Amino acid sequence: MKKTTLLLGALLAMAACKQDASNANDANQAQMEEAAGDVSTDATEAGPASPDGSAPAASEPMSEEPLPGAPSTASTPPSSNNPLFNLTLQSGQAGMVRIGMPIEEMKKAYGETKLRTIDHTLEGTTTTAYEVLGERRRPDLRVEQECTGNACKVSRITVLNSAFKSQTGVGIGSTFGDVKKSFNITRVSPGESNFVAISETEKMSFVLDMRGIPAQRWAKLKVDDIPNSTLVSGVMLY
Repeated sequence: MKKTTLLLGALLAMAACKQDASNANDANQAQMEEAAGDVSTDATEAGPASPDGSAPAASEPMSEEPLPGAPSTASTPPSSNNPLFNLTLQSGQAGMVRIGMPIEEMKKAYGETKLRTIDHTLEGTTTTAYEVLGERRRPDLRVEQECTGNACKVSRITVLNSAFKSQTGVGIGSTFGDVKKSFNITRVSPGESNFVAISETEKMSFVLDMRGIPAQRWAKLKVDDIPNSTLVSGVMLY
């Protein structure tokens, strides 16, 4: 009887130990599964791993570059209403300077920084004139004046910048043939140091590059004597 009781106690103790071990295994398995779930969640949030097993690169912010075809925020081209960008050439006017325009009005239009006072000598007479300055302060126009007392007006304009063009594209660098297509050239004449083709109706003179014709012949030349290929080296308005 005593032996039977001892044997039964041993069996019960063994059963209790197995139950405790089973409970411990279940708890350990649950912890492992929970940890595995956390790792899976982190991996999902971080994005797919790289093919070589290295950690995924951090995501970059979206570029702020405009999409193709999106409207540009750049400023629009300067208007011809701005005297600094007005390169028009027509009878009686170059840019914003007009024949008969008060000098004070020209100064207001261009500003003091875009005008330079010069001494201009013509046929032995020196007078005060102005240069309209362009990029890098190069002279674009030379403006002569005529004064009555203190009231001075523009009397002649000499174009020095080849960017100034008529509506038909005529200007410095054009050929004499191009000039005749756009303007009524009534005569040609040698000047003090140059040779000009004159449109009396438009009150414009085109300085011609006459290096191919001896100066001794200039006084006898007529309009039809000038080759159409002769280049324009200057334009004057009066």
